[in-house]
Amino acid sequence: MQKSKLIMILGALLIIALFMFPLWNITLEAPQYPTPLGMDIYINDFSDTHPHDIKNINLMNHYVGMQYIPETIPEFKIFPWVIGIMAALGVCIGLFANYKWYLGWFALMSVLAAAGIYDFYLWEHDYGHNLDPKAILKFTNPDGTVMGFQPPLFGSKDILNFKAHSYPQTGSYFLALGMALTFIAYILGKKESRKHIFISKNKMKSIFTLFGLALVFISCNTGPTAIDYGIDGCHYCEMTIVDKLHAAEIVTKKGKVYKFDATECMINNLKDIDTTTIDIYLSTDYNDPKTLTDATKATFLISKEIPSPMGAYLSAFKHKEDALIKQKEKGGKLYTWHELLAKINYSGQSKP
Repeated sequence: MQKSKLIMILGALLIIALFMFPLWNITLEAPQYPTPLGMDIYINDFSDTHPHDIKNINLMNHYVGMQYIPETIPEFKIFPWVIGIMAALGVCIGLFANYKWYLGWFALMSVLAAAGIYDFYLWEHDYGHNLDPKAILKFTNPDGTVMGFQPPLFGSKDILNFKAHSYPQTGSYFLALGMALTFIAYILGKKESRKHIFISKNKMKSIFTLFGLALVFISCNTGPTAIDYGIDGCHYCEMTIVDKLHAAEIVTKKGKVYKFDATECMINNLKDIDTTTIDIYLSTDYNDPKTLTDATKATFLISKEIPSPMGAYLSAFKHKEDALIKQKEKGGKLYTWHELLAKINYSGQSKP
């Protein structure tokens, strides 16, 4: 295979790294925060740089009327498809097409990248200027206009007593490298080529086959992740998760994972989550602490003889037979998932 084709394919594949690494990071430094607050931006998600950073940023920004950083934005549904399609298209072009197509791919990817940066700027502008007029604190510029709090698109900027930093991250470097390689492939291909290479009908069928496989790969969701006891924090109460008998987890349809120190915290947190986005509810099997079991199919025991982290005395069992044995030993009452939702209120305590 010609070097230009190999380099083109490699360049197209490198952009898949955007599914694994963040594109951008925004960090806020201030004297009252010994550890700066940070937010990593992926092509399909916002993520804390440190545990609970986004929650703390939202609480802080609330005072000046800034919008909460949302769980998701429409772009998060579009960007993964764009990157997946461009990667698949680039591989197909590298395998079957004339070197001139390499330049076309590079040009299209450049336009899409520029559009993404512009969209990011618009989001930052709206985030920093569309303020709640009823905010607790109001700041004005010397000319009397309302002060904006837009973070920089690139670089550092002073905002009141904060210094905001905005810089590309690993995903952006992979994107830039991949695009650079496709342009290099075009230059090499131009030197290698003595005649045009046309795509046959059979090769066109191969392109669509590879393209379809790439779309299937992109559409796959991630599943549950192991809880790192003593390190991970509960998404609801923010306590460090240490109890290996009662931890719980939620996985959204997009693959985002929320971890909890107890099933009662998971249930209490439902008021803060759009439940239509949830794919899996998981609770630790009391009899097998290494196993996260489907909470909707589990049997739950509320017994005063078995304390749980948030005081609901609630334990989950994968098998009903195990729950019955533990009930005979410790007393209490058994519940299904739906009965439990009706039983537990949002304070984390059992109803009398």
